[in-house]
Amino acid sequence: MNQVVKYEQLLDTAKDYFRFVTNFFEVIKVSATHIYHSALELSPTSSIVRKLYYHCRTTRSPKVIVGILESWAQSIAISGRDYYKRVCWSPCGRFVAAQIRRAVEIRNQLTLELTTTLQPTQTTYDLTGPLAYSPDGHSIACASNTAIVIWDIQTGGVAREIRCGANNISLAWSSNGGIICTIDSEDWATSTVHTCDVSSGMVSTPGTLRSRPLHLWTVDESFRVMTMVRSVYDIETIDIFEVGSTLTWIQSFSLHLPNTITSLSFSPITHHLSILAPNTLSISDVRSSENLLHTEGHFSSQCFSSDGSLFAASKGYIVSVWKYDSGHYTLYGKYQFQSSCYSPLQLSPTPSSSILGYSENTLEVLRLYELATAPETLREQYVGLSRSGTRVATAHETGRIVTTTDILAQTPPQFIDTGMEIEGLFLTGNVLLVKGSEQAVAWLLTEEGLVDGVTGDRRVSRGNSIWTTPCSSGSGVQVKGQIGVIRLGDRDADELQVYRTDTGEVLHPTQELRGIRDTYNKHEYVLNHLYLHNLSECNAPLEEMWQTSLEGWVKDAGGKHRLWIPVEWRSDRDPEGWLLGAWLHDVTTLFSRLGGRPVIIKF
Repeated sequence: MNQVVKYEQLLDTAKDYFRFVTNFFEVIKVSATHIYHSALELSPTSSIVRKLYYHCRTTRSPKVIVGILESWAQSIAISGRDYYKRVCWSPCGRFVAAQIRRAVEIRNQLTLELTTTLQPTQTTYDLTGPLAYSPDGHSIACASNTAIVIWDIQTGGVAREIRCGANNISLAWSSNGGIICTIDSEDWATSTVHTCDVSSGMVSTPGTLRSRPLHLWTVDESFRVMTMVRSVYDIETIDIFEVGSTLTWIQSFSLHLPNTITSLSFSPITHHLSILAPNTLSISDVRSSENLLHTEGHFSSQCFSSDGSLFAASKGYIVSVWKYDSGHYTLYGKYQFQSSCYSPLQLSPTPSSSILGYSENTLEVLRLYELATAPETLREQYVGLSRSGTRVATAHETGRIVTTTDILAQTPPQFIDTGMEIEGLFLTGNVLLVKGSEQAVAWLLTEEGLVDGVTGDRRVSRGNSIWTTPCSSGSGVQVKGQIGVIRLGDRDADELQVYRTDTGEVLHPTQELRGIRDTYNKHEYVLNHLYLHNLSECNAPLEEMWQTSLEGWVKDAGGKHRLWIPVEWRSDRDPEGWLLGAWLHDVTTLFSRLGGRPVIIKF
């Protein structure tokens, strides 16, 4: 330890190797050559490993032109073919359990590598309810459509299946692991509480709740339930019951809450209740009714740490973490998921060092012991690409500055101060169209720079716009070729105006609207964020040219096995309508979004 303390460079190098291995564990495990082919290329510019070995790559293709981070991202992710319904931490924080339809996966939290898969003995069971580890971490219970299934994790076998409820919404173990308590919801306002003896399988029913159950937690060898019922004038009555042989009322609190509530989260240690409502997040102390935190934003998920010292909430890709101290919540940091997290977050057991999140077929772990990323770098980014793939323009949400880069020339980027908060941008040919809350403005780009001659360095100039038109914040914009379509007013308005983006000339809608779409290719791809692929021997990456295996891996058109990447093909008719990657027309340039930031990869 004295050596480590004395030589900080040695400690920093060890930490960087740790981040490198854990971030690229999957790709290196599949193919060691991807150390040079993908891992080093996608490592941040400040990485010690990158600085030591990047020049040792035997090939200079592919190359990330836009989108390399300056420091390590805060997450480790794993993708799977199944839809994850519920997740939970092991008591020691070393493992993660993830529920799929008819099985539970146990994964190592460090790399999220699959260690074992647990399946019930009855093939008719659908695992639809909550799951939870036993206090000693040796067993795990999960609610199915007709029973509580308990596995012995060490053997992987089913220890017991207890017939108990069909619509379980909550599940908790007693502190000694001898009893499981569940809440079976009949409808939004009526629920039945059950307790199950793990050793005998006996089930008892302490009672029925006639109010909305919010939270179930363990207190020594018994349980408590918090419920809520709405009174008049948006006053909520919070009741707490103890679960024994019967349900015993303990205490009540009254809170003034919003009329519309998206979700709630409760910390039994601190008696703090967090409320998500449309465009607002607040935390209140149910005992004193004191408001401890209020912030605006469309948050989608939230959670408290087990000791109540931390609170986390997600908004799209971004997770904000607050620390509670001396009666106040202070912003601890902002972290970034690789994909949007709309499912419930979970902070790891005390000490809370990680956040677990999941979205569709992706699990992610955010490390809180790393330095938080600056909030301004975590805002959503807008990106505009010319159809030829030679230019790219990027800007931060609500920011003022647009960065434009010529990919082929590899000249220093240009920086344009638009003088307004940016709500969207489009690039067509050598015209940049930027939309603000009150107007849309077009700039002309040339090889020498902007029309006023600003090029190359970090100087920021507004340049000389070639035309401007008023539009409201709710207006929509689409661009195809040299034609721009602006929907005036809000999104439901029918008034359209069509412009030539190079001159600002107003065109007649009925003559020009046909075929207007903002898309690059009829074939869209989702590219795993840890893999790059050499396309030198491929033509257009169309659906029929790729051979897809059951595992989701593909090989190039020549059938060679040396370079494999996970790719999921999606047509432009996909009802989800989300685009994570698109090949540009020259077929050697890929545009993608990794964790919300635009990335341009040249092959």
